[in-house]
Amino acid sequence: MSGMKRSRDRAIKKCKHCNTEFSVANYRKETAIFCGRSCMALNSRQQITANCAECGVEFNHISSRANKAKYCNPDCYHKAMSKKGKTQYSCVHCGIGFLGALSQKRKFCSKSCVNKASKEIWKPNFSTVRKSMLLRGMLLKCVRCGFDAEPKILGVHHKDRNRKNNTLENLEVLCPNCHSLEHAKHTPHSFNS
Repeated sequence: MSGMKRSRDRAIKKCKHCNTEFSVANYRKETAIFCGRSCMALNSRQQITANCAECGVEFNHISSRANKAKYCNPDCYHKAMSKKGKTQYSCVHCGIGFLGALSQKRKFCSKSCVNKASKEIWKPNFSTVRKSMLLRGMLLKCVRCGFDAEPKILGVHHKDRNRKNNTLENLEVLCPNCHSLEHAKHTPHSFNS
């Protein structure tokens, strides 16, 4: 049998939470702190005290939030945030002005404007071009022969043959027959030769 062999030597450690002795492999003797996951979880829930950054009152929080817990309650948090200030933004979609936090760098005043703007901006991927055109009511009839009996079978043709160029000027709605004829013109074994 080739490869590294595991050392059977073990180190004895004392659990930081329950103070019981446990054994670990030698390579873990510097890093092992707890005897198991349950002690690790219980230790992270231990209560520690801190002073509120807003009102200065002493409050308790769990040790796992030592770097995050700054305020004793939501009211102090909101008071502190309001002191940081607000800035005036203008909605990209509707143009209405609104106030927002400096760190947010918001572009829209509401989720409604985000949704409306996403429908107006034409940026579909290749896999979503047909779906985007269908949602906008653009797949109604073939632009060449006028076929409109079954709009579900209409396809989208890229005029410059570049599937990544999804600008509306480059897209053309074709029925399956016209689409096949269009692509047959450019094949070496086409029937038009």
